[in-house]
Amino acid sequence: MKFAFYFFIIAQILNFLGVSAEKVKNDPSEFNSIKWEKIKEKKDKPLNKIIWKSYKEEDNYFKIENKDGFQFEGDKTSSMDFPDWRDRMLRFTFEEIDMPDEDEFMGLYGIGVYDQFNPWLYGGITTYGAASGRRGGFFTGGYTLGVESQLFPKLIFDAGGYVGAGGGGAAAQGGGLMIRPHVGFKYDFSWSELGLNYTYVDFPNGDISSDAFALSIDIPFSSPTFNFDDDGLTASDYFGADLNNVSRHRSHVAARVRTYSPASDSITTSGTSLDDSLGLVGVEYSYFLDENWFTTFETSGAVSGGVGGYAELLAGLGYRRPLTNRLALLPALTLGGAGGGAVETGGGFVARANLGLEYQFSTNYSLIMDGGYLTAPDGKFDTTYVGLNFAYLMDTFAKDQRGIPINKREYIETTKWRFRPAHQWYFDANRTTGSSRDMQLLGGKIDWMANDWLYLTGQGLSAYAGGAGGYSEGHWGVGVLSPSWNNLQLYGEMLIGAGGGGGVDSGSAFLYKPSLGLEYKLNKDFSFQTGIGKVISKNGSLDSNTLEASLVWRFGTSR
Repeated sequence: MKFAFYFFIIAQILNFLGVSAEKVKNDPSEFNSIKWEKIKEKKDKPLNKIIWKSYKEEDNYFKIENKDGFQFEGDKTSSMDFPDWRDRMLRFTFEEIDMPDEDEFMGLYGIGVYDQFNPWLYGGITTYGAASGRRGGFFTGGYTLGVESQLFPKLIFDAGGYVGAGGGGAAAQGGGLMIRPHVGFKYDFSWSELGLNYTYVDFPNGDISSDAFALSIDIPFSSPTFNFDDDGLTASDYFGADLNNVSRHRSHVAARVRTYSPASDSITTSGTSLDDSLGLVGVEYSYFLDENWFTTFETSGAVSGGVGGYAELLAGLGYRRPLTNRLALLPALTLGGAGGGAVETGGGFVARANLGLEYQFSTNYSLIMDGGYLTAPDGKFDTTYVGLNFAYLMDTFAKDQRGIPINKREYIETTKWRFRPAHQWYFDANRTTGSSRDMQLLGGKIDWMANDWLYLTGQGLSAYAGGAGGYSEGHWGVGVLSPSWNNLQLYGEMLIGAGGGGGVDSGSAFLYKPSLGLEYKLNKDFSFQTGIGKVISKNGSLDSNTLEASLVWRFGTSR
């Protein structure tokens, strides 16, 4: 299921995506121990930040307000650490690589979200997918680490490397491990950085190995990371003198199901007709540029219809037209990559026209019924569809006047998250040939902490060894944590999701995945986990024991 990595990429974008393109650097605020002091008027500082809060119209107030410019530094607000504002960037790339077959090439697009660890080192999550050629459905996902140095006022040196896993599209990816070093230069246009890089794409246990020149565009932004246990700031405390230059923008994340009804001339890669309807599940994130226009990122994968392994990753633009206080129309156009599951999408490029009808039944939640048309211009796949989306509504804040003005007494709470880079082993994983073989997978997990012991999780992994290149899976589920003892605690999870490709016998792609493990707390921000479990296919013969190791990073965002 190639949409796996896109799930957690979008989850990260929920935390990291900003609307501004200028880099912002802020000095950390320092607080002393309990004492009385006169509050000094804050100086204006550049601000280009994004924060998250529940999408509610009502205001929240502190019961006790400071008077005469004094405050007690031992109270909740004054002892609160201001968020750690981090410079980040969203990167889009495109390159054309040579394939093993004579005169064959593949256009490869990339999307990455990176954290600037210091002025010269960055790293984060990246995914690549086929956009031209004849390998529609080829996707990989993994991690990038890079360095950069400013040579001249506008010219930046950039070098780095990517390690990931994936494949598909009947490509010669072997076990699925992908390595991609790059070196090149970027030109700074302030709102973005345009780059040209020399790259080398290599699948060490496959036959794909090619150098290329890649174009890139980096869009810088800033967003905050709170300490995991921080809570309690007003908008006035947070923004200070910049409050009047900040406005509120809507955003939402939605879980979705869709049913595709392929056109009569849609076929598989073997030439047979696609007669059955296809069932897909996925996730979508939208950010509103103003009160009406929004950008959207979406990904989904098949769970029924005999096309296990089919996946999509698209991005685009939409418009929200209110009809009443609760009803609105949402037309949108998205472009991207799709394929796998033997669906004939050609080189992988697809376009979608979508129309949604939203009913907002509370301040935080909406139901969106939608329908539309998707086409693969250089393939033989066209389909109409209908879908249902369950959306969670949020506010984001940015330095502009395009959104809704904010009240200085709005109360900002902290949402607790965890991100877990993960490695897993599947033992005796059944193959469609009737044999079985061990396989190794690389991926990531994003957790929303409902409280100290319960969390909801989204996870994605792809095979990189074990002769299963092209196998990927994505899951949603629930987890529980035991009380801590000597920095140790037990955890348990129950997941459901989809997975397919790489010759693994996952049947219709629907999977169950229970697990149990032990977590050791390294410090207040990081832990290490190891656990055992099972991965079970509902309709296929895949029924394997699993072993995993994960690093846990705890962080907070405002909501």
